Amino acid sequence: MEHLEVRLFSVVLVAAAMSACQTVSAPSWTIPPDAATQTINGYPLAYVARGTGPTVVLVHGVLTDYRYWQAPLQSWPTTYRVVAISLRHFYPEGWDGKGTDFTVKQHAQDLISFIERQPGPVHLVGWSYGAHVSYEAARARPELIKKLVLIEAPLDSLVGTQDQASNAVQIERANETARIFSTGDRDAGLNYAVDAINGPGLWQRLPERNKQMIRDNAWTVVGIGRQEPERVACETFGSLKMPVLLVKGELTTPRFQRLVQQQSKCLPGAEVVTIPKAGHPSPSMNPAAFKDVVVRFLDQ
Repeated sequence: MEHLEVRLFSVVLVAAAMSACQTVSAPSWTIPPDAATQTINGYPLAYVARGTGPTVVLVHGVLTDYRYWQAPLQSWPTTYRVVAISLRHFYPEGWDGKGTDFTVKQHAQDLISFIERQPGPVHLVGWSYGAHVSYEAARARPELIKKLVLIEAPLDSLVGTQDQASNAVQIERANETARIFSTGDRDAGLNYAVDAINGPGLWQRLPERNKQMIRDNAWTVVGIGRQEPERVACETFGSLKMPVLLVKGELTTPRFQRLVQQQSKCLPGAEVVTIPKAGHPSPSMNPAAFKDVVVRFLDQ
């Protein structure tokens, strides 16, 4: 999440004809003027869309939302219809961490239902937690996905690091973050959570515009920490049939370096690319290079 670029980009909202017959329940939160909503499994899913042509669905990670893709889309060709969604309980909803439906399974089911309403099959691009959700959707409904791009998907069970001890640390971190939030000091909780995940001092170094998006999605870091881990076997990952692009940042953490390397071993047919001068959030740290490699893959 370091160096998240949050820039305004112009969007052309596309009201898909197949959604016209769907009854849309009004959300209880404000929808920004640049976004539309579609009721998915009873939830008003927010999204923005631009361009015309083959559909590309972009899925963000934890502590972010559809706005994460603003910088990468600055120079994206308009010959694609690009749709950036916000998953359940992410901005524009001001989620308070309550409920039991913040799970990879629920997010994947929502994503599948959303894609079913698009002209398809679609190209699916997921970053970080969104890459995990995208993988689950592609595994469950491969006929909906033409090509799949996974950017540092946190499938830790592939490298054998998802054990009881690491899960306990994750849950303890989530609970401590929630405790700090409950005192009314959201920034203190995010300072703790962001630094615990990425190393000391990162929260303080983030630009204010980046911090605001993280504040808007604060409780999602608690939600992901309290999830029951989804275990993925190498054989299952390797059974993906559509063309797959695995993306990592040149400066990403050793954890994600290992994960992408193992994913490429499980799926030898996948193409692997490294985004130069970028860490874990490579789409926002080097958006031009990210756009070039993904568009080239989709154009093939």
